Amino acid sequence: MTPTFDWDAYYAAMAGREPRKNLLAALEHWGERQPGEAVDLGAGDGLESRELASRGWRVTAIDGDSGLRARLDGVEGVTPERRDFAHISELPASDLVFAGFSLPFCPPSHFDALWGAIRTCLRPGGLLAVEFFGVRDKWAGTPGMTFHTHNDVERMLWGLETLLLDEDEREGRSFDGPKHWHVFHVIARCPESDAPR
Repeated sequence: MTPTFDWDAYYAAMAGREPRKNLLAALEHWGERQPGEAVDLGAGDGLESRELASRGWRVTAIDGDSGLRARLDGVEGVTPERRDFAHISELPASDLVFAGFSLPFCPPSHFDALWGAIRTCLRPGGLLAVEFFGVRDKWAGTPGMTFHTHNDVERMLWGLETLLLDEDEREGRSFDGPKHWHVFHVIARCPESDAPR
C-alpha cells in the first residue's frame, strides 16, 4: 500500500516554484521541433502540464489526486485524468513522457507494468524525463514506494539513447524537514527506428 502523504500541504509549501529543471532540460533537447503529445505522470499541482501547454504541447495530465481536475480546469491543451499508478498498464502514444519525482510512489508490485507502459507509449524520437529514488534515499524501505540502484536504472534505459543520467546524493530538505536525498535524474530518447513496441 502506498504511504499517505499530505499532498495539499506539499502543494501549498511549493507554491510559486519554477517548473522542474528536468522538464526544461528535456525541452531543450526537443529543440525547434513541433510540439506533440505529452504525458505528465503524477501531474500534482499541474505546473508542468501548464508549462507544456503554454509551449503548444497537448498534454494528458495523470494523477491519483481527486483535486487534479479542479487545478487544471479550463487549461487549454490539457486533459486531466485521475488514475492511480497501480492501475496503469497503458498510456497514450506520446512524444514526451515527464514524471517529476512521482515514479517512486508507484508500489514495487506494479512498477514493472507502469514502466512497461511508459516505454511502450514513447514514439520514435520521443523523450523521457523522469526521476527515480535511489536505495540510499532517506525514504528507502518505505512500504508502497519503489527505489533503485544505478544498475537498475541503466537496465531500465536499455535500448534508449541516454541524454542525462545524473546520480544526485546529498543532504537537503523536503517540504517537511531535513532529508538525505538519493535521486537519479534521467532524460532519454527513443531511437527514431527500432523503437520499443
